[in-house]
Amino acid sequence: ASIVAKRMAALLSELGEKPDPLLMTRERFMAHETVSQGAIMLDGTENASVVYARCCHPLPGDKIIGYLGRGEGLAVHTTDCSVGQKLQQKDSERFIGVEWSDEPLRNFETSIRVTVVNTKGVLARVAGTLANSEVDIVHVEMGQASAQDAAENTFVISVRDLNHLETVLRNLKRTPAVLNAERITHRARGQNASDA
Repeated sequence: ASIVAKRMAALLSELGEKPDPLLMTRERFMAHETVSQGAIMLDGTENASVVYARCCHPLPGDKIIGYLGRGEGLAVHTTDCSVGQKLQQKDSERFIGVEWSDEPLRNFETSIRVTVVNTKGVLARVAGTLANSEVDIVHVEMGQASAQDAAENTFVISVRDLNHLETVLRNLKRTPAVLNAERITHRARGQNASDA
């Protein structure tokens, strides 16, 4: 496909025309990624031109869409990501089909919010639950305790896929002093985490 794209660019140049950068970008991606039923298959080993959007942190198991940015490569969003949906309304021709491979080859980052009763040792219990769930903690933001002595803490964690994340959230909800645990996403208005 990249040979075809180069040949097309040369032919257009001979005619005094400029090649369509969107078409050339599509050709470049289709040449380098595994394609199945017209969609690019993602397994986590893609080159640097594939970026997993930080707004929605797509995970294997999520429904996803791919946005070909202007010179920025392919940005992968969840289908219910409000940022991805705004881009799709503005630039629908820049979207291409993407799917997860059946067996992703690496872990993916996602954000979770853990609401806890602000007691001694609660952070250690949460960290212990995450470690026992085979999760790496990438980043933590500690929230201030509210009047009810509860605090919302944000974690960026590394998980295998959506099923792994769901197991982690169940384990956290069973942890003493944890009031709630949920995935943080930028879902379009009217969509809940359970809708995905």
